[in-house]
Amino acid sequence: MILCYNIIEVIIMPKRNKIPPVPDYEGTGNSLEKAYIQKARPLQSLSETDLTLPELKILDAYLARINSHNPDKRTVKLEKGELERYLGVSRILKDDLNKRLRHLFQVIEVKDENKRKGFKLINLFEEADAEQDENGLWQVTLTCTPSAREYVFNIDNIGYLRYRLKNVIYLTSRYSYILFLYLVDNRFRKSWTINLVELRDLLNCTADTYSQYYRFNDLILKKCFKEINEKTDLKYTYEPVKKGRKVSDIRFTVETLSDNAQLTFDEVVEQEQPYSSEPIEFLAGACDNSFSEEEMQVIFSILTTKDLPAHQHGVQMARYHFLMQQYAELKRQESLQSIKNRFSYFKAMLENERRKEKEQ
Repeated sequence: MILCYNIIEVIIMPKRNKIPPVPDYEGTGNSLEKAYIQKARPLQSLSETDLTLPELKILDAYLARINSHNPDKRTVKLEKGELERYLGVSRILKDDLNKRLRHLFQVIEVKDENKRKGFKLINLFEEADAEQDENGLWQVTLTCTPSAREYVFNIDNIGYLRYRLKNVIYLTSRYSYILFLYLVDNRFRKSWTINLVELRDLLNCTADTYSQYYRFNDLILKKCFKEINEKTDLKYTYEPVKKGRKVSDIRFTVETLSDNAQLTFDEVVEQEQPYSSEPIEFLAGACDNSFSEEEMQVIFSILTTKDLPAHQHGVQMARYHFLMQQYAELKRQESLQSIKNRFSYFKAMLENERRKEKEQ
């Protein structure tokens, strides 16, 4: 079935005989343990929509399969049994799947820092084709819209979260899912505080039921803490911070996010570089982990001497965004010319930016 949305109404096109399109990708392409998601930071605002946890997981299954640097291939086929596994069920009813896919076709507002004085409305998907076999298992083919491509492909310049698919598919609470992504996004800070009202807004706990901290803690935070620590690689603690006699903030401390859990030594060496400190490891992610520890130390020393525009999440995030933009330029230059020593070239780029700044 083809589902076509516009802003005003849903139109169900009649089924017709045609040669089905060949999907760009089938399945996740990797075992569940190895599948990674790269989600653009503006898509964090999906937590403020009415998308349910199963719908957010379907989006993650799509993102885990695409090559984020190849926008020409935006069709993904989820094989029979794959979707059921991600949603933690043995069978999906036709009406239920139809409802969830329709919901993913709604117009959503994306909060993009580059559009501070306005907003962006997009549809995530333009087509979904669902077929059920004799055992009741579904095969679903999804194609994202052209309007969603800037938040799905070539997202280096706008920043993204990188996390394992296995860290979210076992979560059964939408609150746990949203909190997990928030903690991943801020783990470079290691320990930080967030205003209690802001945290309740993030988790969409704005009802009077959650106005008292002890209720919010019992109903939401304790349950999220238990589920995230038991079902994901992320380990964290939290504690209330008081102003006078009232809880005003929550302090989170991320102890570890073991991205290498259950991988062999060879797989770890192949996928990631070992870095000695959290700030270096965080910044290395802006360069696709393509530079060594020594090279990242040099890059870090250059960044510490450069004035950067203020960022709402602090100086480390400002450095990350700057480094990500420069690395994207390095890759663009590599597509135009032969670069013998990419680190030396990149270092010269950063020093040139610093020199320009001093001259100005």
